[in-house]
Amino acid sequence: MNTENRVVEATLRRTAASWRWLRLLQHTFTLGALGTLSFLGLAVAILRGWLGDQTLAVGWVVTTVAVLLGLWLILLVTVLAWRLRRNRLAGAVESSQPKLLDRIHTLVAFERDRTQPDMAPFYTRIAAQAAQVLSLAPPKSPYRPWRTLAHAVVFLALVVGTCWLYQEYSPWQRLAAAHRAQRAAQTPEAPPPSLDLGPPQDVVEAKRPWGEVRITEPARDLRVTKVDVVPLQIEAAANEPLAAVAWFSARNGAAEQPHPLPAPTEPRYAVYQPLVYLDEFTLSDWDVLTYYAQATTSASNAFASDVYFLEVRPFREDILKLPGGSDGPAMQCLNGLSALIAQQQHVIRQTHQHLQHPPPTAKLRAQDLRKLAAAEADLAQATQHLYARLALSFENRPIGEALDRLAAAQQALEQASRSLETEATSQAQTDERTALAELVAARKAFQKTVTEHPKEFAEPTPEEPPPLAELKAQLKEIAEFRDEQKAAQEFLEGLVQRQKAILDRIQGARPADLPKLAEDEQQLRQALEDFAQQHPQVFKPVPAETEATTASLQAAAQALEQRHNQAKPLTQDALAQLEKLTDALRRQSTERQLADAYRLKRALDRQTDTFSQCQSAGPGAGPSDSAMRQTATATRDTLQQLKAVAEQSPTRELFGPELRDALSELSLMSLHWPLSELERGTSPDRRPLAAGEVREGLERISQAFETSQPQALQTARRAAQSDAQTSEAFEQGMAQLASLIRSLERPRSLSPQQQAQQSQEALANLQDALREPAETAGSNERSRELLSQLERALRPGERSPDLETLRRLLAALEAFSVELLSQRPPAGVDPTVTSLDPSRLPAAYRGRIDTYFRRLSEPSR
Repeated sequence: MNTENRVVEATLRRTAASWRWLRLLQHTFTLGALGTLSFLGLAVAILRGWLGDQTLAVGWVVTTVAVLLGLWLILLVTVLAWRLRRNRLAGAVESSQPKLLDRIHTLVAFERDRTQPDMAPFYTRIAAQAAQVLSLAPPKSPYRPWRTLAHAVVFLALVVGTCWLYQEYSPWQRLAAAHRAQRAAQTPEAPPPSLDLGPPQDVVEAKRPWGEVRITEPARDLRVTKVDVVPLQIEAAANEPLAAVAWFSARNGAAEQPHPLPAPTEPRYAVYQPLVYLDEFTLSDWDVLTYYAQATTSASNAFASDVYFLEVRPFREDILKLPGGSDGPAMQCLNGLSALIAQQQHVIRQTHQHLQHPPPTAKLRAQDLRKLAAAEADLAQATQHLYARLALSFENRPIGEALDRLAAAQQALEQASRSLETEATSQAQTDERTALAELVAARKAFQKTVTEHPKEFAEPTPEEPPPLAELKAQLKEIAEFRDEQKAAQEFLEGLVQRQKAILDRIQGARPADLPKLAEDEQQLRQALEDFAQQHPQVFKPVPAETEATTASLQAAAQALEQRHNQAKPLTQDALAQLEKLTDALRRQSTERQLADAYRLKRALDRQTDTFSQCQSAGPGAGPSDSAMRQTATATRDTLQQLKAVAEQSPTRELFGPELRDALSELSLMSLHWPLSELERGTSPDRRPLAAGEVREGLERISQAFETSQPQALQTARRAAQSDAQTSEAFEQGMAQLASLIRSLERPRSLSPQQQAQQSQEALANLQDALREPAETAGSNERSRELLSQLERALRPGERSPDLETLRRLLAALEAFSVELLSQRPPAGVDPTVTSLDPSRLPAAYRGRIDTYFRRLSEPSR
């Protein structure tokens, strides 16, 4: 525009836009009316019998729609590109506002000479007068919509008439019926039914491909050492000739490695018993080896077994070297990670089974995938909770690598959940194994850190509760960070919207308008830098993302300023960086607030102990009245902060409804009165009673906190608590003794140090099992005798145990175990029953008993 007055120019632009929209609507209704007439003509042609071919009718409809769409696009481009003459616009504006007289015409007529010295004063004065009139009395639109409304009425009338005709006479249904009748007339008459009950000679029975592969030994997940030998038994069967059988392994979710097996001796059935020497896989402690078997038939059909896992555990002597031993906090953390890994292994196995044996209907398949997606989402939340607990429990200790791995595992679990939701099963399997690899890496990184810095993880002395003043400062810091994080999140979301608006304005902007957009981009960058300087604690965890976002905004601003052809792509990149920064900040703040939730839970547990001491001490004893008043006030503040955690986003979504119910106003009313009594100071007789009421209420909240955690985390906690028990010590010791025998039988045996470690591991497990009280005195004597023989055979310092001695001991242990089972019937079983159920026998000798009975059933030769 050439006129300098913004009010006049804005009025002229509005008038031009009004004319364009009215013309576009008017001609659109005209095109719609023509299209409706075309469909009306089609109906008349069908009803009159002029058109009887359904293909021609479909072509008529497609052609009409295509022509109308093409004409409308041409109309749209023409109307939007049409430039109205400025004197015509001026006349239209003055016709709607008589007070303008002829000022707009004058401004338009002399706008080219407005800078001349003799014209500039008059031009400026006329422009100011016109602007004043337009500001005081804005003109109405000079273009009336009556013609457009008339076209709209005609179009709607034609639409209603056409719809009535199609509804009343159904021309399309008549055409379809005529088409079906014509096809029926052309179809040859079917032959009369045959009374022959026998099958036709030329019919070949269709055979559906069938096959099954099973790993029948060990047929379960195992915990092994890195030098164990694991025997496998693989069975394959199919209704087509077997072409190849192999088993596959993957270390820590990495790429699969094939292990081909010999060609089957029988065409449709094969059994293999390979031995897996774990030392050949160069495994280390806490590694996970995934394996399964697969068979391929001559028709290229493939069938796979279930997926199983071998988890490499450290030797007992290595575990005892950890700070605190097998019951220390470091080992408890490792057990918790192991429990999450076991649950992820279960999801991987279920996904594999779903793909190998899919449900028969699409509905059931989608239902199973949704369940798997929910399991992965729950595991992702459990990993996030475990991250917060580790960050709090091992605060100021070098576990950064383990925490980074846990964060990566959480992201992989979330991605796996999304892939399963969208039924992208191939990508979901990759994401699941990536999550398993990250969880295993987190466990190994934590164990490595504990081994390299044992003093940092030494068993701490009983920690004294922090002073109440320090707790008050912590509560204030938690509340301030939550408010800062909320403000930062809203600020970044506002920046994202502003960046999107700049990107939208670039779409239709002319090169001359780009410098103005560059100023907006610079303002946006400056606003981000200022906000980050004002809230350094919020942006401290995301320095890389903040720097990248600032740099991308600066690059976009420079490109816009220089009118570069890469201005739009750089602006899009700045938007992507802003969104990435927003997501990173949300994730980091969620982790911080979740850690604060566990910090509040720990503070509540300490306050519960204080109230318990006051209750148990009795009247006139225990903590002083001043200490109890301060503790009651701190408890009230802690509950308010925990209530905010449970009810406000983003931590609200990370806890179940149990915590919100326990912290609701109705539930907290039972705590208000005894807390108020303790804050005011009550009689010595009443004080223990009030402290007991508060203790009971806090214990209920603590229990609700535990039950509101993700289900996967609760399962992991129970598994970690029961992990220390050695209920399967005898079976594990038997398996390790058999593994030692196989290691000694192989041509290339283990090193003396590895043999000694394997021997002591087997001996320790068998000692734990055989030292338990037996059922009878005879059993006690027998167990002591076997234990003495084991200790002599596996005595430390021996270069190599005697192979024959170990075999005799293994057979004696198997017989002893059978004797114990016969003397001690399982719960719920009638003790008078003397027959043994092989399924209840330990796996170490179940196969031998099956072989024995199978040989008994064979006919004598």
